[in-house]
Amino acid sequence: MRNASWLVVVFAGAACAGCSGSPSATRATEPADDAGTDAGLDATRDAATAAEGAAADTMGAYDGPVADAKGAYDGPVADAACPGLPGAGTWQNISPPGSHYATTYTGVNAVVVRPDDPAIVYTGVDSNGIFKSTDCGATWALVNTGTNAAAMSSGRPWSMAIDPVTPDVMYAVEGYGTSGLWKSSNAGVDWEQILTPNITSAFYSAGQITGFSMDPGDHTHLVIESHGNCASGSTCAAESSDSGGTWTLIDMSAVGGWAEDSTVAIVNRTTWLYCGLFSGLFRTADEGVSWQAVDAGGALPSCNYYEPYVWQAASGSYYVPAIAYAGAGLLQSPPDDTSSWTIVANSPQGEVLTPTGTSLVLAKTDGTYWIASQSDPTTWKTWVGPPVGMPSGANLGAAAYFMAYDRVHHALYVSTFSTGLWETVME
Repeated sequence: MRNASWLVVVFAGAACAGCSGSPSATRATEPADDAGTDAGLDATRDAATAAEGAAADTMGAYDGPVADAKGAYDGPVADAACPGLPGAGTWQNISPPGSHYATTYTGVNAVVVRPDDPAIVYTGVDSNGIFKSTDCGATWALVNTGTNAAAMSSGRPWSMAIDPVTPDVMYAVEGYGTSGLWKSSNAGVDWEQILTPNITSAFYSAGQITGFSMDPGDHTHLVIESHGNCASGSTCAAESSDSGGTWTLIDMSAVGGWAEDSTVAIVNRTTWLYCGLFSGLFRTADEGVSWQAVDAGGALPSCNYYEPYVWQAASGSYYVPAIAYAGAGLLQSPPDDTSSWTIVANSPQGEVLTPTGTSLVLAKTDGTYWIASQSDPTTWKTWVGPPVGMPSGANLGAAAYFMAYDRVHHALYVSTFSTGLWETVME
C-alpha cells in the first residue's frame, strides 16, 4: 500500500504580483509581455505518512518526526504552545503589526512554517521585510536585521523556503527589489546573494526570479526560473546541486517566451514539470536538457504558481491545480507517471492546492475555496475561506495566493496579499 505525500515548490511572479509599481533605478523593472503570453518519491511518501500518523491530537504535544513540505524532517520537534490560536473553523487576521501590508500592492507574500519548531512561522511583506513569529502568529518581529537587511526589505518576497534538513537555512526572493536568490544560514537574520555571474548575466534584470524549486528527495538540489526573458530571448532556468554554491544555466526555449504565472517544479532528480497559466504544461525527463509539451485537456495548470504543490496521493497519482475556460480544472496523472494527465470530472478550478492533516484545500484567486479528503481527491465541496474584504485602491488581495500548514497545531495559514495573513485551525 502506498503512502500519501506532497511535493512542494516555492514559486513566484504569478497573478501579476509584479504587474504594477514604479521601481526605482536600483530595483528591477517589470518585463514586457511576450508574444503568446495571453494565449523515486516512495521514501518520501513513507516518511510523510509516518509523520502524519505519529501526530498527537493535542496541540503542541507532538514529539515525533514531521514531514516537511520538501521532504522529511527526522529530528526532534519542539513542544511549543500557541495559546492564541483561533477555534476550529474560525478565521483570524494575524498580519504582522507595523508591516503596512494593507497599503502596499502585494501586502503579505510567502508564508512558511519551520519543521523542527512549527510554532515558528515566517512571512514576507511587500517592501517591508521578513517577519518571524514564535507563537503561531500571535506576535511578530522583523527578522532580517543583520547583513543585507535593506536588500531583504526592497521588494516583494513572493518566494521563500526553509531547508528541511538544516532548518536554520532559508532561501528568499525579493521580487522587483534587489535581484538574486538570497540565502540565510542563521534563521533569517543575515542574508547573502548566492547566484553566480553566469546566471545573473543570463537572467532577466541581473537575476530576477519567478520560481524556486527544491528537490523533495535532495535538499541541495535547486532549480529557479528567470522572471522574464533571458539573454537568449526566451525562457531559461538555472540548476544547483550544492545548495546554491554553483549554478548551471538551463535552456528552456522549447517552452517559448517567458510568461507570468509559470514555474518549474522538480518531481525528482531528472523529471521536472513546467506549469504555466498562459504557457501550458511541459515536462522534462532528462534534467532540463529537453522539454516536451504535455496534453492537459485544455486546462491551464498553475502548480500553485507562488508556492506550487504537485501533490501525490496514496495511489501514486499526482494532482495539479488548474483553471479552464469552462468545466472542471484539477489535473490528475496515472500512478507514478507525470507524462500524461486528465481532468478530474466535476473538480473545481483553482490555482493553489494545499494538503492539511487529512484534507486538501483548493483556492482560486476569485476568492472561492474548496475542500476534499486526501483519500478521495475526486469529490469536493465548497469551503468558507477568510472574510478578507476588498483591497484598497489598485492593490491585489481578497483571495488566497499562498497557503502553509502546521501539522502539529493543525493551523492553516492563508496569505491574501494586501488583505492580510489569516489563520484557522483544521480537523
